[in-house]
Amino acid sequence: MKNKAGNDSRITALYVRVSTGYQIDKDSLPFQKKELKNYCVHVLHIPPDEIEIYEDAGKSGKNTDRPAFQRMMKKVKAGSVARVVVYKIDRISRNLVDFSLMYDAFKDNRTTFISLNEQFDTSSAIGEAVLKIILVFAELERKLTSERVTGVMIGRAQECKWNGARVPYGWAWDEASEKPVHDPKEAEIVKRIYEMYDESHSTSVVRDYLNNNDIPTKRGGYWTTKTVGDILHNPINRGDYRYNYRQSARGKKKPEEEVVYIKDVFPPIVSGELFDRVEKQMSANYTARHLNGSTHKRRYAHVFAGLLVCCDCGAFFQCVGADKTRLNGFKPSYYRCYTRTQKRACSAANTSDIVVGSFVFNFVSNLIGVSNDRRKICNAGIEEVERRLLSGDPFLDIAAIDSGSLRQIFDALRGVSRSASSYIPAPLPQSKEKGASIAAKRKEADKITRAMERLKKAYLFDDEAMDEREYLTTRASLEEDLTRLNNEIADAEEAAFNDVSELSFVQSASEFLLSYKIQSGEPIVYSDFAPIVGNETLKKFVNVIIEKIEIKNGRVASILFKNGLEARFIYKV
Repeated sequence: MKNKAGNDSRITALYVRVSTGYQIDKDSLPFQKKELKNYCVHVLHIPPDEIEIYEDAGKSGKNTDRPAFQRMMKKVKAGSVARVVVYKIDRISRNLVDFSLMYDAFKDNRTTFISLNEQFDTSSAIGEAVLKIILVFAELERKLTSERVTGVMIGRAQECKWNGARVPYGWAWDEASEKPVHDPKEAEIVKRIYEMYDESHSTSVVRDYLNNNDIPTKRGGYWTTKTVGDILHNPINRGDYRYNYRQSARGKKKPEEEVVYIKDVFPPIVSGELFDRVEKQMSANYTARHLNGSTHKRRYAHVFAGLLVCCDCGAFFQCVGADKTRLNGFKPSYYRCYTRTQKRACSAANTSDIVVGSFVFNFVSNLIGVSNDRRKICNAGIEEVERRLLSGDPFLDIAAIDSGSLRQIFDALRGVSRSASSYIPAPLPQSKEKGASIAAKRKEADKITRAMERLKKAYLFDDEAMDEREYLTTRASLEEDLTRLNNEIADAEEAAFNDVSELSFVQSASEFLLSYKIQSGEPIVYSDFAPIVGNETLKKFVNVIIEKIEIKNGRVASILFKNGLEARFIYKV
């Protein structure tokens, strides 16, 4: 790209960098920018409006992960940069591989590279050769420096000196001794972590305990199985010092001969016996999960996980653990609003299987009972439907079912709705043949209704269309056909309704005991019922028939079934 004078009109990019926020005079950003500008204006005679400065402060030169550098390289690859000028070559790169890739981009896009300090310009063959020689020595210097620092740090570690890393959870820094010492509060929690894992053999159980009791991590965050595992694996808790264990913070483990490991350097938080027992169990768990490529198997099914929604903020409730197993095998799960687990603005109370399970299964059982006796109950009125639906101890605190949802249930039971059966909580829909038959009859009934309207208009407004006798005869015939069709539709809907209300949605759980218990009409004691049927079966059942369950103040506020039926509850207090 040439200007009118025949010169390259592309920009000149000045790249400046320091690796810390402050460096001495000849490394500082202002000094670099001043020297580069003067060189471009007075030596290369480049107009100031064709100069752009790219500045990275506090960025290392060992890689190219620098925002200003990346922006500059995008312009280079777009062909918009005539030359890149730096004060020293190590300002732009100290890695030979990175520089080779960068320099290939320069050559492909006819970009000249200039370094003031080393006095070379790649527009000449000599300048390019000198550049590569200098860069080899720049990388060598960086590696030698790194090796010297590593050697010093390992030497300090071998002398049992701390190398400045952040002290782990359970420990605090002591300025006087320049060593980690026990943090009184955190050290007790570390002991509890080891004891809980020794009992449960599960980092998930420990994690849930810590989060449920609002115990923050070292940085004030939430516990994960990874952060729990890091504590359990850390030998400092048994008093040993380990250094140079990984290539980076989360990198690969180094060979054993490169690791510095010194025993009994610090006062232990837990005994060596407990530490070894926990380490052995964690190793066994890892082996079991990965044996023959097998993955971790779910040990416990939380029946209502993924269905509970917070009325206060709209977030889902998360399972935060399971209580101890009762003598009869019942082990209830506990749930907490996700927003609250993140310590954000929601004060929703927790809930559990004890509350939700008893409420939901007894309501479903009552709904089945009402649908089985719908003719008798509906004749008694909507109040009787509500009374039957709310019969039982789980509903003692409920004043009423919301009038809108109660009317919806009542209309479905009476068959008033055009598709009454669709409201009943059945996971297995009616057959296509039955559905198609009902739809066809409704379509034919609608045609007859429209024909009757047209017949009436023709008789009233067209004197020559027909006489009164013909009108009355035709209307009677149409009314007879319409009555017949409506009766057939009602019979077909009743048949579908019976299928649903009796076994179809109960049998989806594929367990005779579950089907029998729900249909028996007897009160369901969930804590006795659940361990017999099994959580997997119960979870499958509720996920088939229920869309969501809203929770307010730790109690069930509403149940929305998969096929539209909703029951909203009004509590006394």
